[in-house]
Amino acid sequence: MGLIIISLVMGYIGISIGSLFGTEAFMYLFGAVGVLSPGLYILEKLHKEIKDKS
Repeated sequence: MGLIIISLVMGYIGISIGSLFGTEAFMYLFGAVGVLSPGLYILEKLHKEIKDKS
């Protein structure tokens, strides 16, 4: 549940930063990066743990 909330907050921050540049493309780009980055970070941590155990 926490990861979902963090993703939404990061997406909002990304959209806010993207809207400062003035084009919708940057707004969508930074919003998508904000939403996906927490999940990708967790997946990377899991991958490193599994790799270290092998």
